[in-house]
Amino acid sequence: MATGERTEQPTQRRRRRAREKGQVAKSVDLSRALGLLLIYLGWRVAGDSMADNLLRLVRACFASPMGGSGNPPSFSAEQVMAGYQQLLPLLAVILGPIMLAAVLGVVLPGLAQTRLLFSAATLQFDWNRINPASGFKRLVSWRGVVATLKSIIQVAVVLGICAWVLRARADVIVGMGALPMGPMTAAVLAIAGEMMAKSCLVLVVLGAADYAYEWYEHEKSLRMSRHELQRELREEEGDPQIRARRRQLRRGLLEQGISAEMPRAGVVVTNPTHVAVALRYDPDEMPAPKVVAKGQRAIARRIIALAQTYGTPVIHNPPVARSLFEQAAIGSFIPETLYQVAAEIFAIVYRRRRERVRRAIGNGQ
Repeated sequence: MATGERTEQPTQRRRRRAREKGQVAKSVDLSRALGLLLIYLGWRVAGDSMADNLLRLVRACFASPMGGSGNPPSFSAEQVMAGYQQLLPLLAVILGPIMLAAVLGVVLPGLAQTRLLFSAATLQFDWNRINPASGFKRLVSWRGVVATLKSIIQVAVVLGICAWVLRARADVIVGMGALPMGPMTAAVLAIAGEMMAKSCLVLVVLGAADYAYEWYEHEKSLRMSRHELQRELREEEGDPQIRARRRQLRRGLLEQGISAEMPRAGVVVTNPTHVAVALRYDPDEMPAPKVVAKGQRAIARRIIALAQTYGTPVIHNPPVARSLFEQAAIGSFIPETLYQVAAEIFAIVYRRRRERVRRAIGNGQ
């Protein structure tokens, strides 16, 4: 298999970076279809009110002063401003529902497809977007051919639906000439509404299919080759040698911290060499024993070696060592549940210290 073939699924990091650049699956055809559908629904809901307001607007226009008989109208500036003030609210009421539906039709489908994505990267200037050579390449590319075919299919489907509706309503269309203006207008609007409704529904279905195709193409573009996947994992997790170096540095820093704290430790509890916890307790300064150092394996052996160097007692108590290691952090006091066992350990340390002092005094005598 060639190393350049993109057969691997994209990592979350690649998906996140693509999303930050505004590269998500979206269908312009679906957004347009949903926008047209919302406009149609707005017309169906507010159509009667819009027609009444339009009639009021026409009456207001005909009611305007037209000047003398046979003479062109003459308006002063005050009359023009007053007319605008009267007509603008009517225009807003007439066009408001359709404008609102158009805005929602543009915004909501886009937000739904991109999952509320806003990327500043898409707003940056890109010469390739206006470069004629790049535009020609996109036009003759496979995606350009697919886009052209989709447009042809959509136009053909809409024309077919319109022809189907007109043929089904042929008898109504033929008899329109004998109808008064009101019924004829209602019939025309009914036929136009039927054509728009059916066209919108079919376009929404085609838009959903286009979104599925765009999602497939987007997932395909995010796929990675084996080499790209390995490089991505190295960048995300770090090079093995660098990670080993970091662990070594952390271990060295930890050992340095242990070396600085160990001279003040009163006892080291071990398990016996896998885990080591160094405790310090001063009744005059501390409410409870404090963990000054702890570690496993190599760190534990380092703690034990330092304890022997500084003459710190080492107590072998595996259960207590594991509990202290798991429940107490370096620099913090031990939990209350371990007060009793810690007191018993320090009692052993104090008893051994008194015995050594007693033997030393006895040998001196």
